[in-house]
Amino acid sequence: MPTPPSPSNSDASSLAEILAAVEQGESIVHGSPDRQQIFRIFHRTVYTYGEKARRSTNEVRLTPKENPWQKVTFFLLTIRPATHVKQFRDLHGNNVHHFEITENHSRLVIEAQSIVRKTCKVDFEAFPYGSPMDALRECRRIDHCHEFLEPSHFIEVTPDIWRAAVDARGLSEDVFQTAYNIMTFVYKRFGYVPGATHVGTSAMEAFKAKSGVCQDFAHVMIAMCRALGIPARYVSGYLFDPAHDDLRGTQASHAWVEIFVLGRGGWFGLDPTNNKVVDEHYVSVATGRDYNDVSPARGTFFGGGAHRTLDVTVSVDRAE
Repeated sequence: MPTPPSPSNSDASSLAEILAAVEQGESIVHGSPDRQQIFRIFHRTVYTYGEKARRSTNEVRLTPKENPWQKVTFFLLTIRPATHVKQFRDLHGNNVHHFEITENHSRLVIEAQSIVRKTCKVDFEAFPYGSPMDALRECRRIDHCHEFLEPSHFIEVTPDIWRAAVDARGLSEDVFQTAYNIMTFVYKRFGYVPGATHVGTSAMEAFKAKSGVCQDFAHVMIAMCRALGIPARYVSGYLFDPAHDDLRGTQASHAWVEIFVLGRGGWFGLDPTNNKVVDEHYVSVATGRDYNDVSPARGTFFGGGAHRTLDVTVSVDRAE
């Protein structure tokens, strides 16, 4: 993706103006309502056990989010063996389904079907410039930003990560431009190598390896943003753009980053795996401090034997 135009003088806002807008509940919200997509999503997870499993307790986060740029028009969750499912929202506002299977079973199938209408939050003719790096200290006073500045389960800011973040920033004094620079740094310096890491790989481990998949790219970018005081959170979801078949992470669960731009519309998505500003081709499912907060499925069980397999199938298409 080409480098966005640098912020001009007209994009700059004083710290006082930004804070005044935030206090009054005002923000500059960009968007492109004419850019709309409707997606049909199928996500199937199958656990197979070598011996009977029992007393299985699970949580799944597979319901796409609702916001002004994303509307869920259909959602169906199917669990086999059949069981009662409870629903709640977690601390990050994600939709969570909880269920238990007490009977013996050798197979657990979780299927989620969704239809989602998407528009684009970002106006590609007017990126959310104008929030100076000097304003970032105010983010620590905002409740919904503070936790995305701190270390989390998979993310720790090390001296090496901080130095890399400073190098990636360059001469930028603008929050969005700095985050964009970090995204490009990760995209160019890290190799996309499926199998090089695992689901438990930390940001520090991925940073040292300089390779991984979308989860690792997102973790490293988040760590670098937090090193400079930019609130950054992890997003799980899906990417589908048939016009660009070279994109990484399509037809699978995908992950990217959202950074908070004070006084310019809040959270904006950046995809370091593809060096791309998130647009209407992305469907967000869950947000959190890192992957630990958004895992699509997690649970515990007794038994199951030593031989167990996991098979995940994801299909995303345009809905007519």
